[in-house]
Amino acid sequence: MKPWVKKKGLMRGVRYITELEPMEREMLGNSAATVGELLIGRARSAPKDDLAEMTGLPSGHTDAPADPVLAAMLPSFFRDGDEEVDGEAGVSRQFNETDIIKGKLMNLRLVSEMLGPDGSVHVSLTAEQTNSWLGALTDIRAYHHGRLEQERSDQADGPDSTNGSGRAGEIAATENYLEWLGYHQDSLLTAMVGPTDVPDE
Repeated sequence: MKPWVKKKGLMRGVRYITELEPMEREMLGNSAATVGELLIGRARSAPKDDLAEMTGLPSGHTDAPADPVLAAMLPSFFRDGDEEVDGEAGVSRQFNETDIIKGKLMNLRLVSEMLGPDGSVHVSLTAEQTNSWLGALTDIRAYHHGRLEQERSDQADGPDSTNGSGRAGEIAATENYLEWLGYHQDSLLTAMVGPTDVPDE
């Protein structure tokens, strides 16, 4: 990909622009769709709360996701060791998780719409869209980092001589993709705030 650049126009205002390779466009678009499907599945599996529906309150899960990858994207509202009233974390999750998922899905939809099957390798974001793009990238990175940890754990638990090389290749590919995602995100942040000058020691 080409580094993100900031452009100012009289008619269109500030835009943030980059150009991806076709494979990069496809991978990032597919990632957004995959993470979106995972979050939609979580939202749809929430138990129904008749009282919440009658009063118009949001209702969702009270327990954290069992999938560690999904749990990383939907962490507890309380840090380990924090004092809390019995069940407070579950209630907080019940009333907030659905809205959090909706926000994440809106971010991911922006990426999917721009880079999906009918998308383009040329990406142009408004200043308002950059936060959604960065939020989507954060969740995509969390998803692939979690999957990488699972792949490493599986390989450590019992490498199979018949697929060991294949699994190692998958791990290397995921590591490379995560490195690219980090560069993509850092490049956009740099375009937004400018390079950070670090004084020589």
